[in-house]
Amino acid sequence: MNRLAYRRLIFAFCLTVAMMSIAMTAAAQYYPPPSYPPPPPSYPPPSSPPAQYPQRPDYPPSSGSPQAYPRYNNRASYFSPYLMFSAGHYSGLGVGNGTAPTQSGGMTAMGGTFGGYVIYPSPGPVHLGIDARLIVENSANSTAYGNKIFGGLVGFRIDGSDAQLPVVPYFQFEVGAVGTNNGTSTTRSGSFAYQAQFGADFPFANQQVAARIEYGTGQLTGIDNTNHTLQTFSAGIVFHVR
Repeated sequence: MNRLAYRRLIFAFCLTVAMMSIAMTAAAQYYPPPSYPPPPPSYPPPSSPPAQYPQRPDYPPSSGSPQAYPRYNNRASYFSPYLMFSAGHYSGLGVGNGTAPTQSGGMTAMGGTFGGYVIYPSPGPVHLGIDARLIVENSANSTAYGNKIFGGLVGFRIDGSDAQLPVVPYFQFEVGAVGTNNGTSTTRSGSFAYQAQFGADFPFANQQVAARIEYGTGQLTGIDNTNHTLQTFSAGIVFHVR
């Protein structure tokens, strides 16, 4: 082989190697290396702090102090009728058989007081309501006239139904009309009247019935241009309707 042919063979070999290098570089750039999945997470996963839950309330709720009379399960208004034996003492100028018109005297009539009240409970220990009553008292005495008191009163009532007391104290102020014969005639003379009443109810075990005592004091106005005093002493029984 001559020198010229030898040189041509070396040049062709070098050219072939160069072309193969270029082709391999281009193929490597065209086909990116395969991607591999990320490594799996560590197992077990780290523990998270326990969830905070609100404290569970006690169930059933603990009972506090006993509910005061009349221990109803709701705050709705309720009606309470009552009946009482009552004695009314009426006094003033010209009152009583044998008393001169210019002299002060008195008379006592026996009978009953009948009525009822509606109470409207409130969140506090004191409740407000309304009361209405009829007074019928007529007692015979040694004369033909007798002692007669008849009338009706209506007004407001305040009581301590939820005052945590063994009894239920109350106060009432009422107005109305009352007629009386002054113990000196067969007919009655009517006039405007007002009275304040103070009393207490004593509940029985079932809380639906209570005993009652009451004292009332007030006046009858305008009879013979003179005011007269009317006191009542009463005792009876009260029923609660709900």
